[in-house]
Amino acid sequence: MLEIQTEYREGILFVRLEGKLVSNTVARFETEIDTWSSYGISNIVFNVQSLTKIDTVGIKAFFESYQMIRDKSGHGLICGMNNHVNECLKQSKILNYIYEISDELNAIRVMKWNNWS
Repeated sequence: MLEIQTEYREGILFVRLEGKLVSNTVARFETEIDTWSSYGISNIVFNVQSLTKIDTVGIKAFFESYQMIRDKSGHGLICGMNNHVNECLKQSKILNYIYEISDELNAIRVMKWNNWS
């Protein structure tokens, strides 16, 4: 099961994921991101603190969402890395593309400091 909580604040969409981002839950994630993207959202922070599992399909969905954001001249960050997903994301090399930040407050600071939001 995957729970998704979204919050739009200070020009940034925060996407908080809880549960498993795997092949049978990824469609819900993609639909949520597509919906917000249709509103013109271009800056996004994925909070994976409560994510308990991610597979290659979930990692691919992250990367495709990141690509979509970049195509709109936006920026994406991942925060809240935990032991459950840390190793999977590092092995996938996705962190070579999407910046990792410690938490949402620091994500706001980084985006504002870089004039991304």
